[in-house]
Amino acid sequence: MNVIIFIGFIIFTVAIATILQQRFLKKISVNYIALGIGILIALVPQTNALIESFHSEVFMGLIVAPLLFYEGQRTRMYNVLRSWRAIVGLTVIMIILATIAAAFGIYFSLGLSLPLAFILAAISTPTDATATESVTHGLKLPKKVAFYLKDESLFNDVSGIILLNMAVDWYIHRELHVEEAICNFIYSAGGGIILGGLIAILLVFLRQLNFRSKYHLTTAVSMPVEVLFFLTPFMIYFLAEEIHVSGIIAVVAAGLMHNVESERSRLSNPTIFYNSSQFSKLIIDVLNGIVFLLLGIIIVRSMRDDVFNQQTVDAIWAGLILYSANLLIRFLYCRFSPNIVGKINSKDTLIFSLGGIHGAVTFALAYTLSEMSVNLADFHLILVSEITLILTSMIVPTIAFRFLLKKDKPDLEMRREVDRVRQEMVQYALKQMNEIYLPKKIRKQLKFDLRTQMNQTSIKDFIKETKYTIRQKELTENQREFRAEVYRYAFRQERNYLGRIAQQEQEYRRGFLTLYREILIAEVIFLGDTEE
Repeated sequence: MNVIIFIGFIIFTVAIATILQQRFLKKISVNYIALGIGILIALVPQTNALIESFHSEVFMGLIVAPLLFYEGQRTRMYNVLRSWRAIVGLTVIMIILATIAAAFGIYFSLGLSLPLAFILAAISTPTDATATESVTHGLKLPKKVAFYLKDESLFNDVSGIILLNMAVDWYIHRELHVEEAICNFIYSAGGGIILGGLIAILLVFLRQLNFRSKYHLTTAVSMPVEVLFFLTPFMIYFLAEEIHVSGIIAVVAAGLMHNVESERSRLSNPTIFYNSSQFSKLIIDVLNGIVFLLLGIIIVRSMRDDVFNQQTVDAIWAGLILYSANLLIRFLYCRFSPNIVGKINSKDTLIFSLGGIHGAVTFALAYTLSEMSVNLADFHLILVSEITLILTSMIVPTIAFRFLLKKDKPDLEMRREVDRVRQEMVQYALKQMNEIYLPKKIRKQLKFDLRTQMNQTSIKDFIKETKYTIRQKELTENQREFRAEVYRYAFRQERNYLGRIAQQEQEYRRGFLTLYREILIAEVIFLGDTEE
């Protein structure tokens, strides 16, 4: 029961954060709001007691794995294959250079042992695409920079994990096994790619067989396909970890394969494709919120029993050194790497460097040390250092990007323009409907429903309509068909109006496409209305 309460409370809180962002704090990323709420939850004993203890393996398997799977599903395989040299450079060579620079920076500055310094440096290497989206909220990232940042965050986790394992082995046994680490990396990364790709191909094959059966349009047959799609990242991740290959790489590889499938099978079963697409978007939003909510809770819990002493000061300095070293190596590598030089300019190089935000995976890797033979004092130093790194990597670009990036004008102005066009569109449809005969009851319902599209109905109106609906007897099949046809005709009028406006105002085309999609969804609802 405690687990059910915990899950329900977390999801409810993420929903509250989303509502607050959409209604009152539109200029602030929902992830920052979730982070703040997480801090408040941890500060209040009653709510803090509802949150279960943090387990890095569960966190990686149930939150990070599906998040990366769905992110991989939104990434084109062609782009990854075309830029594989740059991706390998960013996720292997740059990571190794950053780890070495950060480790020796801590070693010479603070006098920590080299094994401990390398543990700190290895944990600091994975970046988080979710966190990057938070600091760029309302701003435009250059397309090339966004591409490299996303691909880096999808593939660099395995490098950080292998380097961490090597550093921990060095810390415990006082011996450094570089050759073994290289072999582990090849086995882990290569095995993850092969396992994730093979399982994804098998699942894609089974789904395509299902689509081509004569029963593929029935709910009874399509439901197992959608359930299997939901379970895919969990099955792949835990199976990969069980055979000691990279679960992270495996789910990303599987996501890329599913992207290839989706590009060529959208019309095999449009209902399943649309449901899967909407489901993945919902899961990404929820998991992003959960990541930052838990991040806020963990920060408070990690610092609550902290005694501010010299070790704490050293830990904070270590976090700042980690951030500075990573920032410097990212800039230099991007500036002089033969795989990237010429593809982005100096300003974009700085933006890329600042865009390496740390978050969920960094915390998860730090917490894995609690299960290893790392002494308590060093574990405390590691946690405080990584907390400093995460917060610094979010605060600095949040400020700097306000000067380096252009505002994403459509975020605010497009919303106003789309709302204006929405009202004109509905008014046009109502005017057209006034020119044809409709029964009074149907016209009344239609007018209310179209007004809701413009958000021009009050709670009082809703209650009144609810009472009216309760008193009405069920429509006959012919009446439902007639009502559905009336509504579809009204939606066609809206689409006709929107089509004319969209050709005139190309600047807000993305917003008009969203509005167009809403109308089509509404029309689909009334297409199914006759099947009740």
